Amino acid sequence: MSFIEGFGIGVAMIIFVGPVFFLLLNSSFQYGIKAGISVAIGIIVSDVICVALCYYGLSSFMTATQNQFWIGIIGSCILFVLGINYLFKKAILTKDLSVVSKKWSTFFIKGFSVNFFNPFVFVVWIGVFKYGQQKYEDTTSVSMFLIAVLAGILTTDLLKVFLSEKLKKFISEYRLSIFFKVTGVVLLIFSFRLAYLVW
Repeated sequence: MSFIEGFGIGVAMIIFVGPVFFLLLNSSFQYGIKAGISVAIGIIVSDVICVALCYYGLSSFMTATQNQFWIGIIGSCILFVLGINYLFKKAILTKDLSVVSKKWSTFFIKGFSVNFFNPFVFVVWIGVFKYGQQKYEDTTSVSMFLIAVLAGILTTDLLKVFLSEKLKKFISEYRLSIFFKVTGVVLLIFSFRLAYLVW
């Protein structure tokens, strides 16, 4: 029962449209499915670390005002750089096979850093973790609940990647260029908003 509920919560998180959502789609559109999967793995690894921090009682460290400030500033800077990059990025539709392993690690790092250095991700995970502890008394059920939430998130992220790959045939370089500019503006808005909220 805990696994089913956790998986449902993980899938429901698809409604959160944040900077990682645009990063995931753009990577998939331009560089193909492997690039998108690399971003998705980076996101889920950062989520696993968030869960581990909650599990081992380090959530208070992450939610301390001073630490939240610096995490937020780092996250804001990352989003700002990515936003500027997308604003001026040239749209080139690349075949999936041309993405080398070095680039895969770059996409992984992007997915990881954008997600990990967003303090609101920690807030969400602390809420999910506390809910699991209150709902389920034994450690095994709580662990299964958290694993299921992670599985749900990974499933939805991979679905976004595969769906974007299907939509890729409708994407021209002109449309991709427009999408890049929109993404750049959105990431800059997230950057300024994050800096404002943690200031």
